[in-house]
Amino acid sequence: MISRRSLLASGAAAVAATAVPRFTLAAGPAATVKIGFIDSFSGIFSDIAAIHKVGAELALADMNAKGRVKFEFAFADDNSKPAVATTEARRLVGQENVDVLFGLTSSANGLALAALANDLGTFMLELGPQDSSITGAKAGKLTYRFSPNNHMMLRTLSTRVLALGKKWYFIQADYAFGKDAYNELSAILQHAGGTEIGHDIVALGTSDFSSNLTKARNSGADVLMLTNSGLDAANAAKQFVDFGLGKRMKLAGINLEDFYYKAVPLDAIAGTTFPVAWTPTCSDGARRLTARLKKNINVPISWRHYFGYMGATALMQRISSAGTTDAAKLAAAFENYSFDAAKPSKSTFLPWDHQLAQDVFAGSVVTQKQFEKTQFMFDVVGEVSAADADGTASSPWSLAAKAAIASQTITPRPGYTPKTF
Repeated sequence: MISRRSLLASGAAAVAATAVPRFTLAAGPAATVKIGFIDSFSGIFSDIAAIHKVGAELALADMNAKGRVKFEFAFADDNSKPAVATTEARRLVGQENVDVLFGLTSSANGLALAALANDLGTFMLELGPQDSSITGAKAGKLTYRFSPNNHMMLRTLSTRVLALGKKWYFIQADYAFGKDAYNELSAILQHAGGTEIGHDIVALGTSDFSSNLTKARNSGADVLMLTNSGLDAANAAKQFVDFGLGKRMKLAGINLEDFYYKAVPLDAIAGTTFPVAWTPTCSDGARRLTARLKKNINVPISWRHYFGYMGATALMQRISSAGTTDAAKLAAAFENYSFDAAKPSKSTFLPWDHQLAQDVFAGSVVTQKQFEKTQFMFDVVGEVSAADADGTASSPWSLAAKAAIASQTITPRPGYTPKTF
């Protein structure tokens, strides 16, 4: 199995090498907006959060170098746990007096803070959580999401995966993301007339999948479908190879992080299909952004670098354009906000569910030789455009989101005067 300690040791060195010095505010009249950046800087998703932070700090430096409105981060560690995320969000708002909230990786934490933002009277841009209900039945009036949701990501995957076989064995992580991904994929399988051969639910943070893989090997399944993420998915993929299952069935899943190019045997899983949120060469804008990131980052560019940089940039640009940190006004300013997000077509924050509609991709894992040439773990083998990614205002999840948002009220934030500029 892969050790998180060994993986983070090399990651920490890369993060340290890319650290951005704090920007010193220029003299003269300018507002300073304080962004409460909360993410899993420890815990099961700490490797992802560390990369988010690198990208976001580069965006902060770039925005502060050219804008009249200045920005700073106040950091909080949610330890990959919803209860800690809630406590830390309250601290950021009540004690650090941040103007807005930003960040997150865990879907469970995303669900917790989407509900909390209204009570805090504070705008929240969620960066990485992908549980579909965050922009569905559990959508929040003051919460928007930058990352594609599971529904969007799996639209790129379903047709290709069904061609691999219709008898699936599921390994599902026991938390919000895993449950949502399983529900989405099992519905796809049922609609296609396929068969669920097995369904194992495992604890978040599982590193040894031997018992699950033994059952899968004896099941007669055509496809081992992973509905887990982070290092859990990487460990499962590596052990899939160790068990020799590639000779019996195909491997696919909802998530395999692109910075695990050293953690998984690329040649052994080449051709394996996973959704991909972004690639360094998916558009001219992506190539320009990649060139900018490479000035400060000396490891292959990940879509997590992209999330951190582009998510923070979108937030800061919208605050500057809205001219206020008033939570309700800022939420309204995000409605229908369309911008170049370094993808083939423009991305747009939808007013009915607060989801960023964006291009999403299906990726095929490359060989080691190809990775050494491209410095990216996937080839794009499918694409769903932003216009088609999240459905319409009449989609079931959109209707659920609209009903949820309409039913909510915002608690006025005590003692807080919104900044205007």
